[in-house]
Amino acid sequence: MLRRQTKVRAITAMLGLLGATFASLAVAPSAAQARCAGVGTSITSTLNIGSAVAVRETPVAGTCNDNNYYQGTFQSNYAGWRASVWFERDGWQSRFGPYGTAVQYYSYSDTSTPVPGATAMHFCLDNGVTWYCGWGNNYIIAAGVTHNFTGLNHGF
Repeated sequence: MLRRQTKVRAITAMLGLLGATFASLAVAPSAAQARCAGVGTSITSTLNIGSAVAVRETPVAGTCNDNNYYQGTFQSNYAGWRASVWFERDGWQSRFGPYGTAVQYYSYSDTSTPVPGATAMHFCLDNGVTWYCGWGNNYIIAAGVTHNFTGLNHGF
C-alpha cells in the first residue's frame, strides 16, 4: 500500500510540474515579443516579412533597469524603406528613422501610464505609400499605420 501511494505522489508531482511548465510557456514572451522582458533582460525584436527581418530594434545596454526610461536603436533592412517604432503612452507615439538602412537611436520616458515602465509597441516599414505594420511574424499591409499587432515592453 505504501509503495502504491509513493507512485501516485510521484505521478501527481510530475503532472503538476508539466502543467506548470506549459503554463509558464503560455505566458512567457518569446524573443519577438519584448524589448525589455523585465529588469535586467533585454531582447532584440523584429518585424519579419516572410522569412526576412525587415525591421530590427535593440535596447541600449543597461536600459532594462526599472527607471521608466527606455533607450533603443532600430533600423530598416531595406534601402529606400523607412522603419518606425510605435509605442503607447497616453495614445500612440512614434519615432521614425530615415529612408534607408541607417541605425536610428530613440528614447522615451514612461511615468504617466497605469503601469509605468510598461508599454505596448510595434514596428512599421514604409516607402511613403505602402506600410507593413506589426510585431514579429504578424503584420498588416495598408496605406498607413495600423496598430493591430503589438508586443509588450516592460521593466525599463
